[in-house]
Amino acid sequence: MKALKDEQGMILITVILLLMVVTLLGIMAINSATVDIQITGNLKRSSSSFSGAEAGIDLSTPIIEKSIAAGALDPTSFTVGSDTVNIDSNLGDEIAGGHDYDTDTSDFAVPSLGGTQVNVDIDRLYSYTLPGGAMEFASGYEGVGAAAAGGGVGVLYRINSQGTK
Repeated sequence: MKALKDEQGMILITVILLLMVVTLLGIMAINSATVDIQITGNLKRSSSSFSGAEAGIDLSTPIIEKSIAAGALDPTSFTVGSDTVNIDSNLGDEIAGGHDYDTDTSDFAVPSLGGTQVNVDIDRLYSYTLPGGAMEFASGYEGVGAAAAGGGVGVLYRINSQGTK
């Protein structure tokens, strides 16, 4: 067979086109892997921040309970790992309902809770009469609840906890 003069260099052009296609596929694979790594990093930071915020709520509940039982802010500080966390002195009044500090943004902050900075704000919202008590029925047993032992006063608190990585 005799080669035509017009077909000289066709293999070179074909190889260059194939190399361009393979290069584009490689670039797309690298971009996809980079995006996957970024998504994984964001998910890890998000999960860590959420866990830190949950820990802030878990730390707040005993502070509220102990402060109500003691009639004053208790404790005034606590230790997490190697960090000493100081609690805002106004929090005791806020828990007891003596003053409204809704404008404060943080009652305590934990600098490093598993590598996450946690800021916690506790706000007393309101109190209400629990059903089934003497305060609701005004006198004794009314067929619902168990007089004064069944009811009382409930207090609602809002705990804003924010974890940042």
